[in-house]
Amino acid sequence: MASHLVQPFHPSPAQHTTPPSSPLHQPIDAKEPNAPNGRLAQDKNDFESSLAERLLATLEKLVAERSTSESSSSGDDAATKAKEPKVERASKLAYKRVEEAWDDKSWKYKIVETAGPGVKDLDQYVFLVRDRIDRKTDEITSFIDVKSPSLRDVLREVCRDIRVVSLAEETPSIEQNILFHVRGALKAQHQRAIGGENTTAAQHLGLLVDCIETTFQPTDQQLSVLLAKNEVTYDLLWALFKPNAEVYTTCKGTDAPMGALYNHCEERLDMDGAKFMYVEIRYLSSNRKTVGEVTAGRKIPYFRGIKKIEFLQVYPLEYHPEKEKMTKDLIDNGRKFVSLMGLHHRQYEGKAFFIDDEGEIVKRHINDRIMIDAVCFQEQNPGHPFPQVRKVEPRDPITGPIGSLGLADLDPSQLEENDFLICSPTVFGFCLGSKTFLEFAVANITEISWSPSSFKDVKIPESQKKPIWALTKTYLDRDESDGFRDLVQGKGRGINFLLYGPPGVGKTLTAETIAETYRIPLYTVPASQISVDPVKVERILTSIFKIASQWKAILLLDEADVFLAQRSNDPHLNALVSVFLRELEQYDGILFLTTNRVQSFDEAMISRIHLALQYNPLGRDAREAVWKYFLGQANTKQGSPNCPQDAVDELAEKELNGREIRNAVFIARSMAQYEETVVCATHLNESISARKQFQRDFQGAGVVENLQSYF
Repeated sequence: MASHLVQPFHPSPAQHTTPPSSPLHQPIDAKEPNAPNGRLAQDKNDFESSLAERLLATLEKLVAERSTSESSSSGDDAATKAKEPKVERASKLAYKRVEEAWDDKSWKYKIVETAGPGVKDLDQYVFLVRDRIDRKTDEITSFIDVKSPSLRDVLREVCRDIRVVSLAEETPSIEQNILFHVRGALKAQHQRAIGGENTTAAQHLGLLVDCIETTFQPTDQQLSVLLAKNEVTYDLLWALFKPNAEVYTTCKGTDAPMGALYNHCEERLDMDGAKFMYVEIRYLSSNRKTVGEVTAGRKIPYFRGIKKIEFLQVYPLEYHPEKEKMTKDLIDNGRKFVSLMGLHHRQYEGKAFFIDDEGEIVKRHINDRIMIDAVCFQEQNPGHPFPQVRKVEPRDPITGPIGSLGLADLDPSQLEENDFLICSPTVFGFCLGSKTFLEFAVANITEISWSPSSFKDVKIPESQKKPIWALTKTYLDRDESDGFRDLVQGKGRGINFLLYGPPGVGKTLTAETIAETYRIPLYTVPASQISVDPVKVERILTSIFKIASQWKAILLLDEADVFLAQRSNDPHLNALVSVFLRELEQYDGILFLTTNRVQSFDEAMISRIHLALQYNPLGRDAREAVWKYFLGQANTKQGSPNCPQDAVDELAEKELNGREIRNAVFIARSMAQYEETVVCATHLNESISARKQFQRDFQGAGVVENLQSYF
């Protein structure tokens, strides 16, 4: 048979049908006496044209020789076939085993045939067992090439739920190992076919059943002994996983338990040439409002000898040592996952992770409040390898339905118990404390335990508290039909607060307690994290205000001096202020701006501030109240702090600001936890002393002297 990779070349009558031999090796020039430097002075275009003609002539010769050879071979084959009687497909009640090896000339696998009568026509057999020899590893993979139409129809029915099987072709092929898991169904079909009207179909099916029973008898015996002890060998991993079986694995970033369905497995080589078994699984994840299917993979590295199944990176759920409990936990997590679709404000404690630019998993331990928002995550991290959630669609009737996953675009309210078992173990969101987008384990997400403290604990004059409280409450309780709004339609209806004063006097705490009192998110953005490039600032500020609006959060821009400054002759600074004013004018939420210094605010900025409040250094009574406030949150497992009133009085005499007091209590609590005791005055005084030593070292002397003191 002529190759289709290279088409024969048919020269015109004017061309040489037999080009000169080895034209590329003939002399390039015959030196012309009248030409300067002989052939070297020949025009470049003439040289290229001559070279192209010789290349073409050589190619014509090679193609002609190959065409002649193939035509001769094809003619011989045709003559041979003409002498052979024509046979019908699957007319011979037998199957044949053939070898298939890689052919470098045709660049594909070809069946290796031995000489003998009738071996050229393989369609006469009911099926072929084709042993393919891998061109790299020399390992053998066997396939069943189905020739019998009745056998094909039976396999379509039996294998309709197996994802990796396609039997839509007239003479389909199926990997032999797949039939290991459907032997029971095939034998049942055979028993029903015996005694029926179609004896040929029964005979063909019986032939296949006998073949696979004989082939898999050693495998069956070995596997039965191993599975009785919940053990397996690497070579039998393919037999461990049944099609569509529920499997157990863990999340790569959080180590959270994960349920999924098995698709298929295949052996691969890593970059170092080491073997591993790649196991493809599928599970359900959220695509905004609907649930869809996601495909993932797990690796089982090569191992010698026998291994406990539960120690594999992924294995059938039925072999989990606590199957019933784990099944219940996975279903509960699935229900929780569905309930967390959309936007939610929650508490989180445990491992979370993100994937860096090099594709590496970076893990973080988080104990903070989070916003669950997959849409925002995707918008803010377009380069992140976000799971591709696909519709769960029914398959073609020939190849069968998808199985237990149901219809396309699954409605979460219609999911069944088994569907919850294979839901994603993680959700996408944002950590409000670390200000990072992460994936969070569903199992570690809880409702927020709101602090009993409130805005009344902030130690500022009542004359300042009242307007803050009134404006905030009015905004949160507002009615959209309220007629009090900006005269220009489309401008924001937000409330903007400016809090100014020295560090640690309660500016940030004011925003925190307002959010705590009304149980809404607090989205804090240090102004130092915003670029000073006007082009980037506009994009970043637009994103910040948009996120705060979507989350209905209180937005706190801390140390926002650069955006409040009076515009001057500095075009760079003027651009920053102008961008901020434009974004602020459209914002429709609660905004707190804080600054440690008040010098010259831009007049346009002042006009957009609804309430500006000055915070003064804490007095003695205010410091006492702040100490008591933070000590009330410093419990350990051993109990509440042991700090009598006289100790609090002594602490209140120390001229510390609110932030320093909070840090001192935090350090004292850490020391008490380490000692497995309660916080006491000793812990507090030690933490204050450490802070004072630091201030003496790095404020009382020069930088060089400070560094030299450590050598």
